[in-house]
Amino acid sequence: MIILTFKDWVLTVDHESTKSTYAVVENGSAEDCNCNDCLNYIQNRGNIFPEQVKHLFNQLGVDYHKESEVWRMCKENDSTHRYSVIFHFKGSFEGTDCLVSLNGSQTIKLNPITDSFKIGFTKRDDLTYFKDKNDLIQIEIEIMVPWVIDRMLESEW
Repeated sequence: MIILTFKDWVLTVDHESTKSTYAVVENGSAEDCNCNDCLNYIQNRGNIFPEQVKHLFNQLGVDYHKESEVWRMCKENDSTHRYSVIFHFKGSFEGTDCLVSLNGSQTIKLNPITDSFKIGFTKRDDLTYFKDKNDLIQIEIEIMVPWVIDRMLESEW
């Protein structure tokens, strides 16, 4: 197990188990979907992850090209599109859990890394690639993404 500090979190990670799980995954969910919103995400993927997050993912053993889920949430007033993205790693964390209770229901509260990128961690296993779901941490991300593919394919809501 490796212990890392990232922002206000202390992450304990089974790097080898995480890396070996991602190594056998052929595609991220965006490639498997192929809708216009996912095609736009794929075209932006290399540019929208901050370098410090790419570095963190490398330390965790997570391949940022292989998200377990991605979906476009909405188009913003500045014409960017808000996407939600999920990854996982084997381990644990200390610090704020991004899944919070608010007025009797649960919501996700993420911490900003840049003006267009937010991240958080929680103990969940939604749509994971991992067969063994014990000690699994879900990485929740929200990214503001420009539309770079054909404008005729752009979602307007």
